Amino acid sequence: MDKETADKQRGTIRRCTIRNVRDDGETQRCSVEVADGIWRDDVEVMQPYGFASSVPEDGALAIVLAVGGDEGDLVVLPVGNPSKRMGGLQPGDVGLYNAHGDKMVMKAGGAVEMASGASISLKTASGHLE
Repeated sequence: MDKETADKQRGTIRRCTIRNVRDDGETQRCSVEVADGIWRDDVEVMQPYGFASSVPEDGALAIVLAVGGDEGDLVVLPVGNPSKRMGGLQPGDVGLYNAHGDKMVMKAGGAVEMASGASISLKTASGHLE
């Protein structure tokens, strides 16, 4: 493989740093640092159906994909922030969490655990429970 082809292929999928997250439109968008000091703005962040988040930018990392090898058509795959990550899940557990320590864990055995630093509110069609 020649150097030009290798460089293009290497640029198709990259690890990136995230900044300037905007969650005010049909899709979430951000700026990504694709190489040392090289930023791309207004890049779409792909999020799984049924889940939405806005990552704290201090330490936010992701994989950016150049669709069809076109570095002008970038998308960011789901974003992580290792410094804020909730750990300690057991096989089969599913957890939701935020940067402030609030969390909900659906345990493999059927239990649900919730923790909040402020309050927990449940809304139903017939009213509001608190």
